[in-house]
Amino acid sequence: MLRILLLTLLTLTPLSLVAQAVPSDQEPARQVHWAMGAFFGTGWYRVDQNRSVFVFRIPPRQTVRKAGFDENGKRTLGIEIQYPLTFGLHNLDDIPDFIDFENYGTVSFTPGVEVEIPVNQRWSLRPYAHIGAGYERETREWAGIWYGGLKSRYLLGESEKLSWSLLNAVYYAGYKPEFKSRGRYGSVMAGLEFDQPMGKLEFGGEPLRLNWHVTYNYLFDKLNFHIDEDRSESIRDQWQIGLALSNSSKQMKIWFMTFEHIGLSYKTSSNGAYKAISLNLRSPFTY
Repeated sequence: MLRILLLTLLTLTPLSLVAQAVPSDQEPARQVHWAMGAFFGTGWYRVDQNRSVFVFRIPPRQTVRKAGFDENGKRTLGIEIQYPLTFGLHNLDDIPDFIDFENYGTVSFTPGVEVEIPVNQRWSLRPYAHIGAGYERETREWAGIWYGGLKSRYLLGESEKLSWSLLNAVYYAGYKPEFKSRGRYGSVMAGLEFDQPMGKLEFGGEPLRLNWHVTYNYLFDKLNFHIDEDRSESIRDQWQIGLALSNSSKQMKIWFMTFEHIGLSYKTSSNGAYKAISLNLRSPFTY
């Protein structure tokens, strides 16, 4: 049981959403579809104390080839195949007759490929694309799901005491239910990532390093959650700060799982309405 609990916890990262109250009569509140759980990430969130959603993703991945340059300066593209399997459990509290959220118990499988392109020694790009399908048990609805984008990391400076990089990304996601119109969401991200040694601290005989990042996500398409007949919650942006420890020369390993680093991330909206704490297991560039 302890191993199962540990495995579940280590596969969790929070949903990248934020909340702000918006009267429903001011604009049509287009609901977030359950299929988007595969794109937005995994975790637990609550909207206005009325809706709790728990989503977790098991993220198997296969590294076909690592990116880099050889001694002659020849570029090698990195290729990674991912097989994310996402489960969702949606609960409504205090509104038993509210019919807009009949999406209890969801599962989706969205395999995809990420290609890392080392532009030069400092700059790397990471385009990616996923396509798959999901099923919602309560309504017996199937939906096609797709998402992709382009991530960038540029090394701004590097020394024995500190290295820091500029992070940027553009994201796009969409879905098409069986008998409903399709939907799509887009966002952009900008941030900074830092890495520094931790002196004489070690883990498994390896020197430890501290990795931390600060990012901001802006959603082009406002996400909405109906709370009651008179009000909805609107999702627009997210700030994130993450702290983690890593080994200097190899990935960290717990049981049979390996991670770039292990730590926590704190997320909040600009207005402070949404807050979350999650596990931080990969860089925003490689997540």
